[in-house]
Amino acid sequence: MTPDAYELKRILRAHRERFWCSDLLGVAEFAPIYFFGDQAAFDSEDVDRAMPRVLTGPIRLPHPTVIFEVREQGPSPSGLIVCARQNKDIVDAVFLMRKRAPNGWTDALVRVWMHPDGKAEIEGNPTERNEGTVRGHGEVAAGIVWRALTILGAAPEIRDRKLSRPRRARLSRDGVHGWVWHQVSINPDRLRAVSTPQGGTHASPRWHIRRGHWRQLPGGRRVFVRQCEVGDPTRGGVVKDYRVEASE
Repeated sequence: MTPDAYELKRILRAHRERFWCSDLLGVAEFAPIYFFGDQAAFDSEDVDRAMPRVLTGPIRLPHPTVIFEVREQGPSPSGLIVCARQNKDIVDAVFLMRKRAPNGWTDALVRVWMHPDGKAEIEGNPTERNEGTVRGHGEVAAGIVWRALTILGAAPEIRDRKLSRPRRARLSRDGVHGWVWHQVSINPDRLRAVSTPQGGTHASPRWHIRRGHWRQLPGGRRVFVRQCEVGDPTRGGVVKDYRVEASE
């Protein structure tokens, strides 16, 4: 299984300006790829239980910029791709999908800013008017980052793979670089080992309502970020200016 992210790199090389959030997608050209081929293991309760123990403090990406890809299971699987970069203690990420039925790529669906206290701020693609859809895509995007970092923090089995020579030749003609990608095998035993309570505090993704607000983009344009709900209510919550902590 070859990551779809290589095809995305090729498309962005030639047509990046056509995408929403093209500034962030620009990091994808040289970003290393971490590929998770087992969606069932990626979404498992073992990852859920390990998350509060692994994500201690501000989240840190394995590289300044990175691509996380999860291959959906099913007869016509889609590639779920998050391009992310580290900005001090905040992770800025954008989410896309490679659909096989019908065949083709989506535009960037959402952009998320993941903060050190476990909260995620979501901005939907301006063409999407349904708040529930924006919320759902935002939860998937943030969940991919949180889960990927949890798995990587639990000493997974990682194999460095290379694209075949014929595939490299085609992509190199289109200006694509970086032929080594990381295939991550999820080890449930290692996840369970790090799930053992060890005391201390942690920054976990808590449920909260993110109020609608205006965001000033780097180019000076202002966009309205619609209100949405994000996070896990079992880990406490934040509503407007009132903080509710989960009971132990």
